[in-house]
Amino acid sequence: MEQRMEQPHRESIFSVDTSHIGVLDGLRSLGVLIVLWFHFWQQTWLMPAYQTPFLSWLGIRQIYPNSFRRSGYLCVDLMLLLSAFVLYLPYAKQTFLHTPVDSIGTFFKKRFARIVPSYLLVVLVTFFVALFEGFYANKPGFAVKDLLTHLTFTEMFFNDTYLFAGITAVVWTVCIEVGFYLIFPWLARGFQKLPLLVYFAMMLVGIVFTFGVALHISEPRVMVNRFLTFLPVFANGMMAAHLYAWYASKVRHKAAFSILGMLVAIGACVAVYRLFTMCTMTGREQQTWQLQYRAVLSFAFTALMLGFAIAPKPFRKILDNRVAASVAAVTYNLYLWHQWLMVRLRMSFGATSGKDISDMGVGTQWTLTVIALFAAFSVAILITYAFEQPLSRLILRKRKGIS
Repeated sequence: MEQRMEQPHRESIFSVDTSHIGVLDGLRSLGVLIVLWFHFWQQTWLMPAYQTPFLSWLGIRQIYPNSFRRSGYLCVDLMLLLSAFVLYLPYAKQTFLHTPVDSIGTFFKKRFARIVPSYLLVVLVTFFVALFEGFYANKPGFAVKDLLTHLTFTEMFFNDTYLFAGITAVVWTVCIEVGFYLIFPWLARGFQKLPLLVYFAMMLVGIVFTFGVALHISEPRVMVNRFLTFLPVFANGMMAAHLYAWYASKVRHKAAFSILGMLVAIGACVAVYRLFTMCTMTGREQQTWQLQYRAVLSFAFTALMLGFAIAPKPFRKILDNRVAASVAAVTYNLYLWHQWLMVRLRMSFGATSGKDISDMGVGTQWTLTVIALFAAFSVAILITYAFEQPLSRLILRKRKGIS
């Protein structure tokens, strides 16, 4: 009995958990915060450099994180990758660990409870604010179309409701997610039976659409976030879950693989930084670059995720900690509300653009940023715990395990 209790202790530093992978909380939090940073920068033009005298011996006297600040929207791809990983992991566990999975009906009920309440709230609030302020003046037909397409998750099918909506712009991502949900149960079953065939089919369809259709449209921003362009991202997320469950069930001596995972994670960090820098340097061609490199970036994100997930536990603590878990709990509403709140606050300063805020001085830039950050987290926390979670429990009849 004593030996059985000691065994997990000896292997704990290299053990992996398939029930809750803590590093995913850290990656989700980091991804949303980088997107938030990008949207806040758009409204303030705040571009500080951070002095690092403690790194002067390496020749690094300051850190100027321009790449992540100006290309932060790329982390939306990371969030979609994480979603595909989390959704497919139960199916991968069923394949290798013989655990049960939800029925199709339960799957959709959980997804509805997790996504729809907060989504409907932000859509309705931002729509009626836009309506009250006259955004739809002399455009009653567009007002109806804008609301109905957002309520039915079809806004991405129309250029006007995608590019010029009065409703907060970030909800296009939820539309992409819902599209993935609609086909996922059958996609997952196919992936279980023929993982390589389904994986390469998803990659092929996504790449062919991107390079055969999307990149030939004169206006890249119309095509950059179409559902089919994200298929390689979803494919990599599902394959990562497949490999992780295989690793957890089949690999007995994990020490060497764990160290390798840490090295892969470090290398992936470098790769992600270089890709973000490449995107930043393309200037006005960023959306074309994003289409061309979306699959490549998803490979880098996948390596980052898997590397951290199997790395030694002390290294995992970089992302797997209480702060990351606390932020991760409110990231959905933080994502939904942060940009709209920042724009409202910028307008309250009498500024019509980020340049106006920049012209007011660094003090004003910092003041607006701090106020917006506080407002975004306050609203996210309030809606998550006072609206989303109670309503989700009601929908699920207090059923546990919303992912």
